[in-house]
Amino acid sequence: MEAEVKRLVAASLLPLAMTAAGCAQNEKSPAVSSTGSATATHTHSTEAQAGGQTHCTKGQLADAAASAARSMGKDNVYSIDDLQCADGWAVTSGLLASTQNPHQGAPTSFVFRAQGQFWVVQDKAKVCGTNPTATTAPADATIPATLFVAGCAAG
Repeated sequence: MEAEVKRLVAASLLPLAMTAAGCAQNEKSPAVSSTGSATATHTHSTEAQAGGQTHCTKGQLADAAASAARSMGKDNVYSIDDLQCADGWAVTSGLLASTQNPHQGAPTSFVFRAQGQFWVVQDKAKVCGTNPTATTAPADATIPATLFVAGCAAG
């Protein structure tokens, strides 16, 4: 009986484990992984994978980006126009606006780092290094060099 219970538990958890590991049905192969090349990838809702179980898609980053926008003001909204990913990091570029006028705002980028199954917004002052207005990443920047311009030198 104990063996049957273990088999049933394992069978019921397998789909969840496969989904978390990026093995869900109809899913495309990852385009970028934490062990992949250092080339940034522009994605437009593709199934790029970054760091472990986190997928680098607009859908996966939407809540984290909206939360980052609200942390700057409770009535803020944010729409992602572009997404670049490399080595477990992501940069969203989009429009930061207010709920009163969501189509008029300021171009803004947010930097995220994958931590387990979550995207965590990063403080640009800490990850962009000592000269964030340069066009190349300074030696003390922790953001991947391929994402530096989009994440640090731009809004």
